[in-house]
Formats: sequence, C-alpha cells, structure tokens
Amino acid sequence: MKKLVTFVLTAICMTFMGAMTSNAADKTVIGDTNGDGSVNSSDASDILEYYANISIGKGAITDKAFTAAADINNDSRVDSSDASYVLEYYGYTSTIPENEEPVGIRDFLKIPEKNPDTPPVTTTAKSDSASTTTTALAGKPEINGSTTQTTSGSSETPITTTEMVNYVLAPEGLDPGKKGSIEYIVNTAELVPHDNIPLYNIKADNINGGKPYLSRTYYLTDDTKKILNDFAKEHFTDDMTNYDRLKYTWNWLHFNVDYASSWEAYSKISELSFSEASFVYKSGQCIQYNGAFAEMMAYMGYDVYMLEKWQHGLSGQHFMSEVNIGGIGYNTEVGERSYDAPPNYYWMWLFDSSRQEFFGVEEQKTVSVNANGEK
Repeated sequence: MKKLVTFVLTAICMTFMGAMTSNAADKTVIGDTNGDGSVNSSDASDILEYYANISIGKGAITDKAFTAAADINNDSRVDSSDASYVLEYYGYTSTIPENEEPVGIRDFLKIPEKNPDTPPVTTTAKSDSASTTTTALAGKPEINGSTTQTTSGSSETPITTTEMVNYVLAPEGLDPGKKGSIEYIVNTAELVPHDNIPLYNIKADNINGGKPYLSRTYYLTDDTKKILNDFAKEHFTDDMTNYDRLKYTWNWLHFNVDYASSWEAYSKISELSFSEASFVYKSGQCIQYNGAFAEMMAYMGYDVYMLEKWQHGLSGQHFMSEVNIGGIGYNTEVGERSYDAPPNYYWMWLFDSSRQEFFGVEEQKTVSVNANGEK
C-alpha cells in the first residue's frame, strides 16, 4: 500500500521527534500516544508523523511508552493502519452518551492480544446471515415496505428502513456468456444477500504466526446501500450483466478516485464508508478503492472478503479483495492511477483465480491456557 501521507519537512519532523518522546505517558494506554488521557485525532497525527519519519530514514522513537501506545493492531509496527484505527475509535468515543463508559480501543476493534498459545478465532468468509439464495441474473428485487437491516459496526443492532428498489442487480434473461468463461462464472454465481465483509490478516509475520485470521468485519449500512443504488441507477443499463456492472465499477473507481496521499486529504475521508469516500468524495487509498468494490460485490450478494497483507516484502501495507465463487477464490485489484506507467498499463486485475492469496480458512477454536501455560 502506498504511504498515507506526504512526508513532512525535515525541520518539522525533528521537532516532532523530540516533543513526542517527552510527552509519552509512563502508563501505557493503547492509542493515547501523547499521554493526555484521551485517544483522538492528535494521536492519529502523531502516528502518521512517526510513520513519515521512519519512512525517510529519520529513525524510530525509542520511547517504549509511545510505541506501545501507537501499535494499535498489535503487529509490532507503527504505521498508517494504526492511525486509521485511532480515527475510527475516536469517532466511536465522540458519539457515545456521556454517562457511558467506552470500551478500550482493541476491544472496540476486536483486535486480539498477542499470545502464541491462544490463536485468534477465525471464521470462514462465507456469510451465514442469509436464508435465501438467488442466481446472478435474478432481476432487481424490490424491498417492499419496512425491512430490518444492520448498522455499521454491529450485526445485532436493527434499524428500520424505508422502501427501496435495488438497482444494482442485472435484469433476468441476459446472455451470461460462453460457458466456462469468467463472465459466465460471475454471471451464474449463487448470490446470497448479506451485509458483512470479513477482513483477513494474511501477513507472514502477523500475531497468529503467519496464519490468516479474521481481524475485523465491515458492515454495509443503509446509507452505503443508498450510495451503491444511486451509482447503479446513474451508470448501469438494462443490457449490462452482473459481470459488466462489476467491471464498469472496477474501471470507474480506477479512473475517477484520486489517491489521498496527504494527511489532510486522508483525514477527510478516513471515517467514511468505503463507498462514500470513493463514489461521493472520489478520494481514498487502497483500502477505499478495493473496499468500495467489495461493498458493491457484497450488496449484489457475492461471497466477498478483504485481505490485509504486505506489499513489496514487509515494507508496505496493502488491502485488496477476493471473492469465493463455487469454492474457488478470485482475486481483484483496483489500483490507483499513479501505477499507469506506461499509460496503457494498469496495476489492476479482475476475478483472477491465479492471483488468489487466501481462501477456505477453517474455523479455529480458541484454546484456553492457564497461568502455568497448561491447556
């Protein structure tokens, strides 16, 4: 994944490094990098500036309290993903009632603690939330009257929605393509309506000893579905199959979303849904580009999941999506335009089974270990 921020001037970086070390609290509170007793946007800024410094060879902060507080996702590194987690948590703490005690940042994000004897619980990417299925060319279902959907961040909190027509799916009767082709595979896939998109950490040096694990789950809100519906209503035509619609979306994201390379640009969209950042604000990074495409696939009913990985060895974090169709993983990549060199080359691929990096993880049961290390 490309760097989140444009690197700050050397003088500013040197000033920051000195101030950061002196301000870190002796007692580590995860997320509170400056020791002021709260986790907020200033802590995210601290983390991003730290990341910018080490990325240009300024060296790492040796203050253990700071690095312990800044490593939100517990991967023994301080980088842009930690800043994103801080902003997400800050959004949560800013909206809860004053009399409600907030949970800790790792509890909120469901990030497991490091424990080599207790592997995190993983689940399969396949959704278990739907009770009905449909084929890929099943038409445009209407949601008549009120229906129950889920809110962002929780699969248990019901809200009531108003009547809405789903413009995303292709109408019935369209030619699915030549049998055996990727178009045919996508167009005839079994679709299961669901609101959840799992994120699997597949980093070789992750806290699960390199084994993939479910690090978090994203949820489609009604606002996100409306954004996707509005996009479909404006751009999709009745002669487009589901494959055509996904290919159009994939290309549109590549050519219309600008890479948020600065902290100022990224801070404006970091707390938005992937679709709102990409389709409305037309700004994002790899997690927004690929996340918006995953949200479109999820809303259509595909068994899609996202991957958190290292790109270029262990130097650059990256997010992409894959989809399970008929028991095969198909990798997708929505690259941003700076990779278009020469202009006719795009760092992109669509439903490529040869590039799949993760599929079919089996559920692992947590093993209880006592203080003596006995199971």
